[in-house]
Amino acid sequence: MDSNNIPSVITRPLPNAVTYDLTQRDCVIITLPPQSTWSSGLHWHQDHDEYLKVVQGSILVVLGNDEFVVSATATHQPEIKVPRHAWHSWRRAEGDGEEVVVVERTDPADFQKAVFFWNLNGVILDAPALDTKLGMLPSRLRAALVDFWITLSLFVIFHHLDNFPVFVNMPSLLGRLMPALQKAHAVCRAAKWLDWLVAHTLLWLASCLGHILGMAPVRRRYTPASIYKRWCDENQKMA
Repeated sequence: MDSNNIPSVITRPLPNAVTYDLTQRDCVIITLPPQSTWSSGLHWHQDHDEYLKVVQGSILVVLGNDEFVVSATATHQPEIKVPRHAWHSWRRAEGDGEEVVVVERTDPADFQKAVFFWNLNGVILDAPALDTKLGMLPSRLRAALVDFWITLSLFVIFHHLDNFPVFVNMPSLLGRLMPALQKAHAVCRAAKWLDWLVAHTLLWLASCLGHILGMAPVRRRYTPASIYKRWCDENQKMA
């Protein structure tokens, strides 16, 4: 794809239907239609505070140990703060009803969130083309290679663009296996530290393997030319 013609509005179909509007570089407008099963997934950020402004509809938010619904009205569009390092996720509160519209932004404000979504969606939406290229292989091997490529690509993006998934959720696992220990503050902190270690180890290993394979976190084919140049210039300054 010509990087001068990368769309600023990206749409993915049901069941996890979502539209990302990246027209404003310092934020992203996320729209979830009825019946969408899309979720941000449980994750945290280390270098940014995040803000979720509910413009329309209702979302179910997990923030730390709390789970709650945030709803917009005709006169009120609430915005919640997600501090850096705080585990969080969000999705539609209900399957039915109106479209959900949420504006995500970060502090410090930069263009990293837009770059993240351009490259994440580029990898996901490129999967059918890769599957076609591998058409001469047996179906199971082809599917395994495509899954490996997508997963590794996403892990490289996560590692470099401040998005750390909760892979295990040790506090939740501990609560199911040993409920009495779940209330111990020191035990919960240790469990979260294990999740931190797992995430950083997996993403670091993926980043190393991606580097060997020439897999960049931000790719010219997925990123508008001007944004890609800005990304390269800023990373050269930091090198």
